[in-house]
Amino acid sequence: MQLNSARTSFSSPAGPRRRDFQDGIMPVKPALMGGENLTEVLADYFLGLFWQSYHCIYHILDEVEFREHYKSLWTTPEAPRKPSALVDIVLAMCMQYGVAFLPRQHAHADPKAEVDGNDATIAGRWLYQRCQYLLAEELESPSITTIQCYIFSIVYLCNASFQNTAHSVLALAVRTAQTLGLHLEPPEDMPKVQRETRKRLWWTLYALESQECMALGRPWVTQASHITCIFPADDQELAMLSGAHSTSVGSGSSVTCLTFALQNIKLILVARAIYTAFYAQCAEVLGAKNGESLYDNPESLETCAGFLQSSMHSLQTWLNELPDNLKTQRKGNGTPLSTDRSAVDVEPFAPLWLRRQRLLLELRYHTLAMNLYRPFINFAPPSSSLPQPLAEANSISCLNHAMSLTQLIRQVLAEMDILTGWHEAFQWQWNAALSTLGFVLAHPVHPCTPAARRAVATAIEIFEIFGENFVIASSAVVVARDVAAKADVLVNRFRTGAGAGSRSAPLPPSSSTTSLPEWSAAESSRDSMPPFTASQEMQGSWQLGSVSSVVAQFGGGGDASVDGEDESPMLMMWRQTDLESLNAAVGEMGESTLDLWGLVQDG
Repeated sequence: MQLNSARTSFSSPAGPRRRDFQDGIMPVKPALMGGENLTEVLADYFLGLFWQSYHCIYHILDEVEFREHYKSLWTTPEAPRKPSALVDIVLAMCMQYGVAFLPRQHAHADPKAEVDGNDATIAGRWLYQRCQYLLAEELESPSITTIQCYIFSIVYLCNASFQNTAHSVLALAVRTAQTLGLHLEPPEDMPKVQRETRKRLWWTLYALESQECMALGRPWVTQASHITCIFPADDQELAMLSGAHSTSVGSGSSVTCLTFALQNIKLILVARAIYTAFYAQCAEVLGAKNGESLYDNPESLETCAGFLQSSMHSLQTWLNELPDNLKTQRKGNGTPLSTDRSAVDVEPFAPLWLRRQRLLLELRYHTLAMNLYRPFINFAPPSSSLPQPLAEANSISCLNHAMSLTQLIRQVLAEMDILTGWHEAFQWQWNAALSTLGFVLAHPVHPCTPAARRAVATAIEIFEIFGENFVIASSAVVVARDVAAKADVLVNRFRTGAGAGSRSAPLPPSSSTTSLPEWSAAESSRDSMPPFTASQEMQGSWQLGSVSSVVAQFGGGGDASVDGEDESPMLMMWRQTDLESLNAAVGEMGESTLDLWGLVQDG
């Protein structure tokens, strides 16, 4: 069982459908959806979407320079536009985004329909293909434009669910950026705009690679010990010099259109430091236990849970330092970027780019926190009756972030169109749905389970909304309902006592439950817990000092190295084993097993 995404229907973004290729059929390419015959009017329309969408998220283009370049490609009214790798990939992304606003034909007729050439996720594929062809000619002599094209190509591929291809392009992009010396501090005699553009390009690429590798559980190419380039600036003067149409929030505010990129980079950098430290600690614990699974040893699992908790205060520090103008405010007494699940109060008259930046930054924060906590959703039957309060609290924190993300997306989709057609929002929601379903399956009888099950129903509603525009979301509806039905069977068996022979009893009460009086709305104690004292820190190749100082070291000068990062301790084998345990549990109910590892990769 897997989602019907573009990568399951097409061998590559530019290739024929797998089924047509195997049958020897060469289908006629849909020229309009592919972007091959875009008129100047249509191209202008799609390009107009760029400045309020991707440009405010990946601020790596000079708007004035790009518009002049784009205009120069239209030589005569009737002639097609001259080729340009940068314009091609920008238009491909905009088609992918813009076509997603159009309702699918027969969206409700076949929820298991395959992705075809007319689907929004694969729109602009001919433009993407020509961009890659032009980029191949620049391998030996790359330029700044080459890096810009690679970054946008990665975004396009991720939106289309070609995660493996995106990962390969990331490696090429990083090597090309290093060839251009983007990882090094630019010379002082270089003009300020060019200096800051180089910094922004490098750190955007660094953040992209970090989040993709964390999501896929793969080692990264970039290493902090090789970087001397400090963070890019985000002041008002630079925003104006960079050619931005809209630059600042208002008088007296330090937030500009460039601030989001800087804060997004810091957020991902902190998450990467926690991620690396945590898996290094897990590797050390496993080594001391001769490779025994953490889930078979409650003491080891608690050790790792405590280490993660002590590291998460770095994420809270980032949150405390985030400017208020980049936070979506809440109605009533709700707290922004928390897990209290209070309704958001989006300023209706704030610039669209600012409202989008605020929402996407909060969604990314919840996604990263949820992913860090998720290893403690444990499907394996407990091997002893010892309570595991730290591991249980971490699993609840994962659930809280997943439910907060779900409620936020549901409200935004109902009240405004900021997330309509935004492919990454669907992927975040799919990820949150898997975490929520995982909690229900791991804890059939738990005070949090009813709220989690309601969140699954809300997630299905969200997939139905996205399914109006692209096939993969309709496929998510089918898969989520199927898994939810299996979860309901498991929950009912535990409530009636029928599952006692095949699954473990519910978790025993622990100290963590007393700090969560309202399971449906309260934030986990883990998010407000003070950091451990020095005597409680786990001893290993990483210490908390190196985690908390990661952002500071690139804020301006300092030794550009991170202790232990070159070790790249990626410990994903037990994460996959964990999913296999859940497959076995579902199989015990007489149902077909789930390819949950494939589902995680689809998301």
